[in-house]
Amino acid sequence: MVFILKPLVAASLVIISSLLILSGGELLAQQRGTISLDRSVALPLTTAEGNQVKVIVNYDIEDESLLGQRVNAIMGIYDRQTGSLIKLSSFPNGFILNDTKGITQLASTLTDPKIQNISTIVTLTNADKSEKYTNDVRADLDLRTILPTTLPPLLSEISTSQPEVGVEEEEDSQSGS
Repeated sequence: MVFILKPLVAASLVIISSLLILSGGELLAQQRGTISLDRSVALPLTTAEGNQVKVIVNYDIEDESLLGQRVNAIMGIYDRQTGSLIKLSSFPNGFILNDTKGITQLASTLTDPKIQNISTIVTLTNADKSEKYTNDVRADLDLRTILPTTLPPLLSEISTSQPEVGVEEEEDSQSGS
């Protein structure tokens, strides 16, 4: 019985150590830096049908060996109702990491008017997008609440000959002593 348990224990130890090495490698990749959401917005396109989704993230890279290296960022756009991936975007050639702290913006166009509620998930990776360098950040957007592309005219631009309603000027009644 002792002879049967020794190979079983040895095999178990090999499997456990392999899993620890694999998970440790993933943890190291994720510990190279962190990102946080700065802002996200969806705006209607002015030259074509569709909406442009923009996500801006702050990054803080702890691994200084990445300075001067080409990195990339990936943005997945998901349908919040079904959870299905709508689009995956990244930089065509990545970008050079010139500082350990900074911001980067990802943008993508959605042309399907049926898409209403989306979630974006962004992460920083190595240049060929095979190794994850940071955590993921998520932003939820409702495309039905997109703001207009231009502001309405200001009241003063509508008519300059009419006095503004509700604006009163007060004279300074205090005298200097």
